[in-house]
Amino acid sequence: MLHEGQEIILYGGGIRCIAILGKLREANIGVRAIVDSNESRWGEALDGIVIQQPSVIGQNSDLVLCITVKDPKEQERIRDDLQGTYGSGSLKEICYEDLEQEAALLIYRAKADQIDFTKRRPSIVFDCTSGLGLGGIEAWTKGLCSDLLMEGFDNIRILTDTGDCQISDKLLDIVDRAFDKERYRSKKQKLECITSYLIDLLPVVIVIGKPEIFLEAAVLLRQAVPDKVKIISVVHNGEEKIYGFYDQYREYTDAYVGVSEDIKRDLVERGVPADRVFSITCPVPCDKVLSRGYTVDVSLPIKIGYAGRVVVLQKRMDLLLKVIEILENRDVSFCMEIAGDGPYREEMQRIVIEEGWDKHVHFLGALDRKDIPAFWKRQDICVNIADAEGRCISKLEAMADGAVPIMTRTAGNPEDIMEGVNGYMVEIGDYGDMAEKIKFLARYREMLPKLGLKAHDTVYPKCRREVHTAFWVKLLSGELCGLKL
Repeated sequence: MLHEGQEIILYGGGIRCIAILGKLREANIGVRAIVDSNESRWGEALDGIVIQQPSVIGQNSDLVLCITVKDPKEQERIRDDLQGTYGSGSLKEICYEDLEQEAALLIYRAKADQIDFTKRRPSIVFDCTSGLGLGGIEAWTKGLCSDLLMEGFDNIRILTDTGDCQISDKLLDIVDRAFDKERYRSKKQKLECITSYLIDLLPVVIVIGKPEIFLEAAVLLRQAVPDKVKIISVVHNGEEKIYGFYDQYREYTDAYVGVSEDIKRDLVERGVPADRVFSITCPVPCDKVLSRGYTVDVSLPIKIGYAGRVVVLQKRMDLLLKVIEILENRDVSFCMEIAGDGPYREEMQRIVIEEGWDKHVHFLGALDRKDIPAFWKRQDICVNIADAEGRCISKLEAMADGAVPIMTRTAGNPEDIMEGVNGYMVEIGDYGDMAEKIKFLARYREMLPKLGLKAHDTVYPKCRREVHTAFWVKLLSGELCGLKL
């Protein structure tokens, strides 16, 4: 690790060398020399530092060297050349990316040292840098923050981008649109934007919603000022690649909150200490007593609903088309409503129209959250054929309103769905089995009220908002996991 006042040698006077000189100066890291193998550059000045021939390295073997050249093969050639020609075997080397990070850490520490923490309360920042629209994670964030405001948490913030965030009036004052994805295109620019924002809020508890760049920025700041930063990672998805991303930053994460027991178990099995892992059920609106009807008359089409992103990746809407095709070919009387939007919607609609299925399949677009309960109360069945989920909020909403779930066996579903009691599960990718289960219910309509009532009764005790809010009040107040700053 570099320290303030340390001196280094930069090899290569190109674009990357020029780019880092300002950061090194701000971090108070001295540059003893810039060297280059190109003779035509010798004597040229960069930021007041004269470029010299590589032989000068032999006189400074006690310093740290950074090869700023980007091409890995060229780096190796330079390294071999220095070793053989200038006797640099004892020279310590730092890679360019590590030098950037070390400089950033020194800069962040210096900025933190200028803050009078005796006059500051800890801030709590929720990550919505991917946007704050109608997605499940975004809806969860907005709902939780609304509840925390009601509980007296006047120190919470939501960081999002500059897009259309569909924010309710009561959240307007706590939403910061400081992250502009269009303006900050490179990863370095994004990290600097988010980290600068967080520094202004120190000390800070950071609640991560997705394993993306916000977590990387939080960890960077945690490394710079470890006693002023706490990190909570909320794991909404049970995919292996998601776990792998979180694993990289386990050392710096104070608590994990999984949205299902499956995720909690997986994290513990991967080596996360059990006392740092919690499990919650995301709250959804759910009346204590279910009141609705079902399409029990077999002469009428059974009603099937899907609500979520219309995408192929993860949600596998391409497979839902195959389910529709089987139902059509087997003359199942059905009506399907698809609520949501996404990049596959246009293609999916085109196929539905071309195949003549548009009499039975209707696309509603993205619904407002307030319209979700009415949507599910008119559906007999809720379908989801995703490859991976954490605990599908749409499923909980559907079951809360009595729609019978037929879903793939992804994380969270075994906790809520009891086969043949309150719904059905199929193996991942098995669209044929899903179609068969829909066909079965279309034939035996008398089962719908029983299954739907049991679905409601299963999720009602789990998804009450007051239980969820009480957990977060304890966690953020420092009663769990020593999170208090």
